[in-house]
Amino acid sequence: MTQGWLLYGANGYTGELIARRAVSRGMKPVLAGRNSPKIESLAKELRLEYRIFDLEDPNEVRMNIRSFALVLHCAGPFVTTSVPMAQACIAEKVHYLDLTGEIPVFQALFGMNALAEEAGILLLPGVGFDIVPTDCVAAALKRRLSSAESLELAFVGMNQVSPGTAKSALAQLPYGSKMRRNGELVGVPHLSSKLELSLNGKNYSLYGIPWGDVFTAAISTGIQNVQVFTEISKGQVRAMKFLRPFLFLLKLGPVLNVLQALLGSLITGPGEETRNNVRAKVWGRVKSPGGKTEILLLECKEGYEFTIESSLAAVKKVLNRKGGKGFRTPSLAFGPDFILEIAGSKWDFVSEGI
Repeated sequence: MTQGWLLYGANGYTGELIARRAVSRGMKPVLAGRNSPKIESLAKELRLEYRIFDLEDPNEVRMNIRSFALVLHCAGPFVTTSVPMAQACIAEKVHYLDLTGEIPVFQALFGMNALAEEAGILLLPGVGFDIVPTDCVAAALKRRLSSAESLELAFVGMNQVSPGTAKSALAQLPYGSKMRRNGELVGVPHLSSKLELSLNGKNYSLYGIPWGDVFTAAISTGIQNVQVFTEISKGQVRAMKFLRPFLFLLKLGPVLNVLQALLGSLITGPGEETRNNVRAKVWGRVKSPGGKTEILLLECKEGYEFTIESSLAAVKKVLNRKGGKGFRTPSLAFGPDFILEIAGSKWDFVSEGI
């Protein structure tokens, strides 16, 4: 194993941003992906090595990641790409990091925990805005109230998404939302859970979503009742209600492929001005059986800007042999205060217990 690292999916919106920021920081990842023209062009511009391969042939994947210390996997949709890459990483004893926020991906990788531990490597999904801020807020709340039995998380400030995120969200729509209730993952209809919040004098109408923490927070904190909420505009709510009877069609491959291609052509992701000026807020609340409550409010960079910074911070830590082995969440790998190591992150409000 060397100290080199591979950035797979460097041709995507987020992968390219990470590659450019890495080079500006003096880091030299090897770029990789299946889109030869884009990968080659970016690598030549940034004066980096590159490799072209897809994830269809396990032996080819293993050959291309062999000898690296870690892979930062940025190629979505993660529900189809994460397992082949993670399996190759385990086989070659290469640490695996990714940017997923999808519950099925966390579940699948958690199921590989024993294999990763035996191989002595780290499986660390969700090192971007999905799920570093929410995971660290959850862990910090558990640290403040060890008897907590329920957890609510919410975030605002992610109003623009990348093509990859939009495609992944579209694929998950027909399966409804999720919450954790008494330790079990429970499917619930979209828009069935609502939370009204006032943050710094501004009111928000938030709805439950199947964010990754619905699965991971129980691992990070032991809390067995978890919900995650985010802001959904009135227009989006109306559209969701109108489309609800037709969402089952997204389970059909040809229909999903056409709509994903359409989204990919229409969505470009937030521009530099948005990434630099928008601030995200992450709110969390835990309750104990006796009724005691703790609340935290975190302010951090816009989601994609945060993802660039947090993923590179995680890469540096793992290259420095931090994070442990086996399946880990960000807070389990680096501690709840990892969030404060990302520039621009600060606690905006801390309750004293109610």
